[in-house]
Amino acid sequence: MIITKIVENNVKIAIVNSDKILITDVQSALDLMATVRYETGCNRMILGRRNISKVY
Repeated sequence: MIITKIVENNVKIAIVNSDKILITDVQSALDLMATVRYETGCNRMILGRRNISKVY
């Protein structure tokens, strides 16, 4: 997982790039949000839909 930080209109945004599925349930979503906040200080993030588990 690679996290890049950008600033748009004085708002910090973390861009999360990964080849793996990062969100599979509520706990993994909370863990990801906590990790991004801790590592970047951002409370907003962009995450590709390919990184979210599909439920059928």
